[in-house]
Amino acid sequence: MKKESLSNAILVASLIFVTVLCRLATNYFEIYNFTAMGAGALFAGVILKDKKYAYAVPLVSLLLTDLFFYFFTDIQGIYGGEMLFVYAGHMLVTFIGTRIRKVTTGRVFLGAVASGLVFYLMSNMGTFIFRDLYPHTLSGLITCYWSAIPFYKQDVFGSFFLNTIMGNVFYTAILFSAYAVLKPVFIRGEKKEAAIA
Repeated sequence: MKKESLSNAILVASLIFVTVLCRLATNYFEIYNFTAMGAGALFAGVILKDKKYAYAVPLVSLLLTDLFFYFFTDIQGIYGGEMLFVYAGHMLVTFIGTRIRKVTTGRVFLGAVASGLVFYLMSNMGTFIFRDLYPHTLSGLITCYWSAIPFYKQDVFGSFFLNTIMGNVFYTAILFSAYAVLKPVFIRGEKKEAAIA
């Protein structure tokens, strides 16, 4: 296996591991939606050159954690049509990442905030369509979105909306900072191997 392929595989596996671990931990501590899922999807979209791997990161992470919740906890891990909107939301976040051509702090920050907004809009659209909590009218849709803002009153930051955005910004900062620190190590290793060959 080429060094570049090995580095890519390690990065993908690490991203999946981190996002899964964070989602499981934050759910265990009842800090819902303050996860690395959106950050992992954004990071994968920006950093991974092979975009099929970029899109695989959030899909595999979500699937693994949803299956874990379903089989080993009281959390409803498999929850019908709404899941499609949650998964699609993370695919859109990855897509946002693929559009960031030049990585700057400002662009990554805006991407993290946009990712939180996309997830908020998509997940609540799924709730609106697949549950009978609100009338299926424009007024019902607006009520659905409005009701989701203070959704988790006991959460650290007090809302679904804030947890998602703050979680994205927090974990995005960690992922991109860690990558900036570790990237030179990978580049040095690849240069050494190329010189030997």
